[in-house]
Amino acid sequence: MEKFNPESTFESTQEYFDLWLKTYQATLGRLVEMPATGPAREKSEKMMKVFSSLVSLNRAWMESNTDLHMVFMEAMRRVREKKAEGMEGELSPERYKDFYKIWIETYSETFHEFLKSGHFTSDMGRFLSHFIEFQKLNREVLEENYLKPMNLPTKTEIDGINKELYSLRKTVKELTRQVHELSKKS
Repeated sequence: MEKFNPESTFESTQEYFDLWLKTYQATLGRLVEMPATGPAREKSEKMMKVFSSLVSLNRAWMESNTDLHMVFMEAMRRVREKKAEGMEGELSPERYKDFYKIWIETYSETFHEFLKSGHFTSDMGRFLSHFIEFQKLNREVLEENYLKPMNLPTKTEIDGINKELYSLRKTVKELTRQVHELSKKS
């Protein structure tokens, strides 16, 4: 029986994703880039933007997963270097405690190094940028295609109502204060 190798399994997953992305770009990706025509042109363009944004988000997510996997593999390598010789022979609870302590410290150090790196921050920035863009486009499409036709309020309309309500409350508070002052003078 073949021994399980998480690194080769992950590499296979990465290869599959890369192949999928190339296939997408060669097929559906070209459709997304085609200009829409006809009466539903605007709606089609927005839907294609959402789809394209989702693919970009998935690509950024997969790249983030790849980076985290590489950090995980590096942490495993460091643990193996530090403790490989120490776990031979008879095992006792104290040796397990020692191993656990080394394991926690090594993983913490490795991930801490990665999280402080410029690569991590740029990676997270790219991922969050794609996520926010997808959310924005998705919300616009949902509002336009589902909320407005069903005569339900959109986020923009609710925000406008909240702003107006705040202004009205502020005005009422000021008028109440003025009435109170005038009633004291009389």
